[in-house]
Amino acid sequence: MPSERVLIVEDESVVQLHLKRVLGRLGYGVAGVASSRRAAVEIAAAERPDLVLMDIRLEDGDDGVETAGEIRSQHEVPVVFLTAYADQATLDRVQAIEPAGYIVKPFTDEDLQATLSTALNKHKAVRRIQAHGEWLTTILESIGDGVIVTDAEARVTFMNSAAERLTGRSLGLAEERDVRRVCTLTQAEEEAPPPVDSLIEDALDEGRRSSVREARLDAADGQERTVDLSATPLLQSDGSRDGLVLILRDVSERQEAVERVADLQRILSEDAQFHGMVGRSRSMERVYQQVREVAAVDWTVLIEGETGTGKELVARAIHAESPRASGPFVPVNTAGLTGSLLASQLFGHRKGAFTDATADQTGLFEAADGGTLFLDEIGDVPPEVQSSLLRVLEDRAVTPLGSTEPRQIDVRFLAATHCDLPHEVEAKRFRADLLYRLRVARIDLPPLRQRTEDIEPLAAWFLDRARAASGKPIHGISDEAWRLLRDYDWPGNVREIRSAIEYAVIRCRGNIIEIIDLPPELTADLDVDPRAAILQALAESDGNRTLAAQLLGVSRATLYRRLAEHGIDLEEPSI
Repeated sequence: MPSERVLIVEDESVVQLHLKRVLGRLGYGVAGVASSRRAAVEIAAAERPDLVLMDIRLEDGDDGVETAGEIRSQHEVPVVFLTAYADQATLDRVQAIEPAGYIVKPFTDEDLQATLSTALNKHKAVRRIQAHGEWLTTILESIGDGVIVTDAEARVTFMNSAAERLTGRSLGLAEERDVRRVCTLTQAEEEAPPPVDSLIEDALDEGRRSSVREARLDAADGQERTVDLSATPLLQSDGSRDGLVLILRDVSERQEAVERVADLQRILSEDAQFHGMVGRSRSMERVYQQVREVAAVDWTVLIEGETGTGKELVARAIHAESPRASGPFVPVNTAGLTGSLLASQLFGHRKGAFTDATADQTGLFEAADGGTLFLDEIGDVPPEVQSSLLRVLEDRAVTPLGSTEPRQIDVRFLAATHCDLPHEVEAKRFRADLLYRLRVARIDLPPLRQRTEDIEPLAAWFLDRARAASGKPIHGISDEAWRLLRDYDWPGNVREIRSAIEYAVIRCRGNIIEIIDLPPELTADLDVDPRAAILQALAESDGNRTLAAQLLGVSRATLYRRLAEHGIDLEEPSI
């Protein structure tokens, strides 16, 4: 049974009573009864009826058609007209209100039931269609890609906001125009056949969906953009073409990211890397120069710097630049080794020297003969081994454990530490005479936070290697991700940025590394509402979108996409 509520607008009291009785029998509720224009408008506003039964002629000369128009301007409600005057002139006037039906007096209960049922069902169907249309429009407006819909003659019938921004034309100006005039597209590369226009022709004439193709879009605002283009035919149930859907994805930012990494890689290949060390800062140039200077003489070198700054790379560079480059390079990390185990590894031992010494073993000093021995984390060497090291450095000879015969060695000795060795000397944990013997020459590696200009080339360097190792087609890093990389403090230095890029490459599902791909320690502080950040940037730039994009650290294309995603009206950019 129906449960809708009907507003009765009728100036004859007898007809009012009859309509109330009939509506009750048919299961309808009565939202109110009015006999004048004013009362009808007030009741409709207060009660929000599901349908209005409207007499064309009301008391005091009020006009039912005008009353219906006023009600419908405030409330989307179907109106069924009651009239004893079914002349053509009256019907023509009523058409302007888009009536849901007519009932000509006198009428039967069946006439009223059929008319009301038809009117309400028609209104529900229209509302469903409108809701689906609004839902579809909302979806199309929420995506960042440009969407253009045409009819079978390639005339534009719809453009979403992203398409308007990309083409530089509004739907009002583009509607009913040929899409090939609205959207000027050329091949991204001259040798890339077939012409881009053939995508549209294939979709319209042959009904074939196109593959994605890169193209250049010359917009009406003078901007040239790179887009990924695809065209899909709209087909009717009988298979005939009804138009097409053209999808435009702005990849200009992707191009910028690719070109940026390519530029960094070109710079790296020219002058920003030295024996695996990456950087073009003044502090790193100074390190490179120091490496060249100390490599030329056979001095002991102490390399100082925080964990992860690349001390072993410096040691390897000294070896590679020295006359000993053809000899062995033997690195040893002393962290966590006990005194006896470290002594055995460095100096070697004779069979029977201790319980597990079942055979003679050559030590690492002898293994490095003619080359370079690098002792990393020298500050962790136990005190009992420090005196033996000092003796080797002084005598250029090593005595294996369990032996009394020293062996002459020809070894360049390099050491590294992240500790404050003078402080360790004061604390009686490190020998002062060993420190002085180590610090014949010294190189101090700066932490990454003191050479922030090296962050981008380092990231590009590690991205190139991670991409090759993973086989993933990652071409670059987005502007937002670059900003986070530059702003992060990097307590783990170069080692940490390498791990961060490798982490991002593993997580990345596209071909550009985005913020979401970066490790959580880089993104932990991103608790600012993105919509609020955009509005703030627009306010600070007085609505200048180019300046706002710069404040946000993104490209204009990205800003436009974010504006659409967060429902920010481009015509009212301020807060």
